[in-house]
Amino acid sequence: MYMKRQISDSEKRILITQHRSTDGKIYCFIDNEPIDDENTIQFDHIDPYAKSEDTSLDNIAPVCKNHNLAKKDMSLSEYRDKLSIERLFKSKEENGKQLKLNDVLESKFNSEYGFVVKYDYDKTNDSISLKFYSDTNQIKLPEVKKYPVFECPITKLKFFYAQIPVVNILNDGKEESEIELQPRPLIIDHFWNLYRHLRVNTQLQPSICRIEGNNPIFVFDGQHKAAARIWAGAKFLDVKVFIEPDVIKLMKTNLVAHDKLKQLRFYSSILADKLAQIYGVNWQKYMETADKKTEKGFCSFVKYSETSTDENPVKQLEAYIVESILKHSENKMLPFIAPENKTGKQYAISRDSLKKYYFRYFVASPPLDIEFDSKDDFRNQEIENNIKLLNILAEITLINKWDPDSNSTEHKKADRIYRAGSVMAWFPLLRNIIFNKLDLMASETDRILFRVISEDKWKLIEIFVNKMFSHKIWVDKDPNIDIIIGNKKSELTKDLFKDKGLTDKWVLGLI
Repeated sequence: MYMKRQISDSEKRILITQHRSTDGKIYCFIDNEPIDDENTIQFDHIDPYAKSEDTSLDNIAPVCKNHNLAKKDMSLSEYRDKLSIERLFKSKEENGKQLKLNDVLESKFNSEYGFVVKYDYDKTNDSISLKFYSDTNQIKLPEVKKYPVFECPITKLKFFYAQIPVVNILNDGKEESEIELQPRPLIIDHFWNLYRHLRVNTQLQPSICRIEGNNPIFVFDGQHKAAARIWAGAKFLDVKVFIEPDVIKLMKTNLVAHDKLKQLRFYSSILADKLAQIYGVNWQKYMETADKKTEKGFCSFVKYSETSTDENPVKQLEAYIVESILKHSENKMLPFIAPENKTGKQYAISRDSLKKYYFRYFVASPPLDIEFDSKDDFRNQEIENNIKLLNILAEITLINKWDPDSNSTEHKKADRIYRAGSVMAWFPLLRNIIFNKLDLMASETDRILFRVISEDKWKLIEIFVNKMFSHKIWVDKDPNIDIIIGNKKSELTKDLFKDKGLTDKWVLGLI
């Protein structure tokens, strides 16, 4: 709790005098906007008393009535920072991006960060000497510090503990990089809560980093702690730093910690992306040792590998297939898919919904016992077919239609199509239609797109997809429709479709 005390009239006059600008106005501490009616000026603590223990007038500032009410139990500096944090997150989202540690560094240091750290690792004496540079061109003399080095008894990885300058770190994840140890964006609630906590409390656990070559120190775990401390004004970070580690080994450790061991979990798409990266590494090893190369063989290879006891090869394969489809440069659906399962009116559907309700019908579940590159292997073709199908859906239902800000008739129709209850019902309906138009056998139900499909067949599929979304249910003004499809219960929506006449027989023209 913050210290509360009444400001006397004489103290108010002193504060008014101290804070009056040269233009004669008093400005609100929160947004620096002038307070026109000085009779409405209110006063509160700049920093929380628990942090500053400062009851003097130097820790009190004028604030407008609206902001003083809105801040509730926050101090003035906390509320001002909360608004600036929200603006920073919003600015990234408006540009279709997500906030990461480097964005916080950029906001605080205006490109004056990410400076090189050079080091000399003395293996004989188990010590490391670091040179912390404070300028890009390394003209200024660096600060030199020496630390003892420790060894993990299990992995034999070498590491040290240190307190390092904030300007010598970077987030360990580059979008164009093949391997990202820290691909996660910052989560605003977690960031904000840690920020408030670390303003008045010590940091109990260090951020985890690595050092290699002439680079800054890369932070790959504890990004939220680091960002929160930086936002709170910290100039140094408490860290544990691995020295020239096996990046793949660290990546796997980080993956398991955030998945099976359930720390702050990765969003599912990031988890999939990381698994797909590991898939590439394991696949290369498998290619060097196996004779007949199949998905099933790959899974056995990983499962019985002495160094891979924590991995789930089936998930790796699923991740590779899904990411190959979703991240393809020609996937027109991608702009409408919420990244990392983020929600918001600007997105039509989440990756999680696609995984649960789309890919289960249109991707053959791995592992398959089909030799790669054989005449029966259509996995790559299946990926291409899924991209084509998603593009058809995007062109018919979303492109030049999805526009939440306009709330147009076309957008309302698209919104109804992609409500959770709807996709749970029309994805299997779409599966049945395509199954029929491809003239498949009952045994091929789980491998609908695992084949070569002619252009004539694709044109036919597009015709019937168009018909499915021409049904009156998508524009019917009956309010019960929106209530039912908003319940996320597939059986209710399927019954609704049946009652309204949206069935596979209707789409196929059989009734």
